[in-house]
Amino acid sequence: MKKNKILRLRLNEDIAKKLAFVAHSEGVSLQNLIVLMARQKIQYFERVKGNIKQNDLVGVDLAEFESDEE
Repeated sequence: MKKNKILRLRLNEDIAKKLAFVAHSEGVSLQNLIVLMARQKIQYFERVKGNIKQNDLVGVDLAEFESDEE
């Protein structure tokens, strides 16, 4: 089972309120909106620069994130 990572995010109040407004307007949670935006950014990156391969991810350190098994 894949583990979820907890990411603490600092946003200025204006951006946080606008994101919460967009999430509410679209009927999704703020968390789901941020995950969707992250997925869209990854898709864009891969479309422009090529797919990110598993080998590329081996050296990525996620130690700063706390495990959250859901």
